[in-house]
Amino acid sequence: MKALVWVLVAIGCVYVFYTGAMAVWSYLEITGVVEEVVAERASRSDRTERATRVKEDIAKKVAASGIKVDDRGVWVSDEGRTLDVSVRWSWPVIVYQGEEVVAIPLRHERTFSVPEKR
Repeated sequence: MKALVWVLVAIGCVYVFYTGAMAVWSYLEITGVVEEVVAERASRSDRTERATRVKEDIAKKVAASGIKVDDRGVWVSDEGRTLDVSVRWSWPVIVYQGEEVVAIPLRHERTFSVPEKR
């Protein structure tokens, strides 16, 4: 009986480690996507449409990477010379019948200095 308990504890520890590692991976993936999109789009887009283009590109690339972020989870604000980007999502820990029972909420916020379009 003790061996069974220790096997279950070991499986639980491995699962917790795996879930934590995947949450960290999702954070690093989102960070990379945000950096890439802002570097590509921010200086080349017209100021009137810069925020919407950056937001749409972030949403597309995040969806392509397999991380679930809803439309309200991506927020981009254009303040002239700065671009504020915020992405919120959750990484599921326990899923039961297709619904997240327990999830780790994650957030990435950053302000970028954007040069004027040339």
